[in-house]
Amino acid sequence: MGRAAVFIDGANLFFTQRHLGWQIDFSRLMAFFMSGYASVQANYYVPASEPVSEENAAFTRVLIAHGYRITSKSVKKIFNKETGVIVMKGNLDVELVVDALIGIDQYDTFILFSGDSDFIPLLRALKEKGKEVIVYSTQGLSARELLAEPGIVYGDISVLKERIEQVRQGDTARIEGALSGSEQEFSVRLPDIGQLFTGSVLKVQPYGIFLSNPFHVKCLLPLSFLGISKYIKDLTAIVRMADVFEVSVFHVNTAREIAEITVKLVDKKMAEELASRIEG
Repeated sequence: MGRAAVFIDGANLFFTQRHLGWQIDFSRLMAFFMSGYASVQANYYVPASEPVSEENAAFTRVLIAHGYRITSKSVKKIFNKETGVIVMKGNLDVELVVDALIGIDQYDTFILFSGDSDFIPLLRALKEKGKEVIVYSTQGLSARELLAEPGIVYGDISVLKERIEQVRQGDTARIEGALSGSEQEFSVRLPDIGQLFTGSVLKVQPYGIFLSNPFHVKCLLPLSFLGISKYIKDLTAIVRMADVFEVSVFHVNTAREIAEITVKLVDKKMAEELASRIEG
């Protein structure tokens, strides 16, 4: 399985969800992609209004806990002297495009959540670089130019409803009971001790590496579980965001609001690679 990078146009997706009439569960969305790729980098772009509401703050915490990197900037109020109208501006299209191009070596498949045709030049550039390009939006909110663009895989978000819809607690049993076969892998579950999986880097701290994972939990690979005998002065200097770690589950902690797991590195080649970077 290859590496995927998901880029979400938050403002566009907000209107998409209103159009569809249901909300996306971003933990289930991450699980959906983690089941199909060896590693997933998820990026969420959204304008920020002040003051920040508790609802928006809680939503941000949920995204971060499930491995999303959030990019935001304050909404600008622009006064039009001719019309006397105040226009709100908070577009992050440029930031999304720049990040996609800067990190082009870190993924094989580019996945865009937006129906905006302004991204077509970016999609063409990525296709020329040999990247697989997938666009998710929905009928009625997808630009005709985007739908007609050759060489792009188009996915309608409405088709994914059973897999990624946010459900109320009382509806969980109904949804899980309706799933069958491969769809069952998207239901929330905690890993078993010793279970293996592959995670990409979310954040590096002096004491360890936080990894993406298919279990919707916080996942820490401690410095002491890297299997490196050499002294590591600065872990952030030897770990790269493009690194992928094959790990096994060492401990599961369910005492917190968001479950946490501790993992050990089992990939000897990666341990050797990290050790070589210390010398370099």
